[in-house]
Amino acid sequence: MDKVFKEVSVKKLYKDCMFLAKYFGRRQGNEKVFMGQVRQQFKANMHEVDDDKIKEQKEAAIRALHNMHLLEADRYVRENKK
Repeated sequence: MDKVFKEVSVKKLYKDCMFLAKYFGRRQGNEKVFMGQVRQQFKANMHEVDDDKIKEQKEAAIRALHNMHLLEADRYVRENKK
């Protein structure tokens, strides 16, 4: 599992998080807020040099992306059940 977190670049995570923030923000009407939160979190941690902390932050970003996908899949299923 450590290999996965080392292979995922921070730029890729940022891009994916911003894409989803934009997508969910448009759906909920608060795109700038979501994108601002993502931007703020990445800026707050951009000078981190400790490998363990970077790995921890990558894990948190990946978990957030996963949770967003699960929520969207659940919403999709609920809407299409009718």
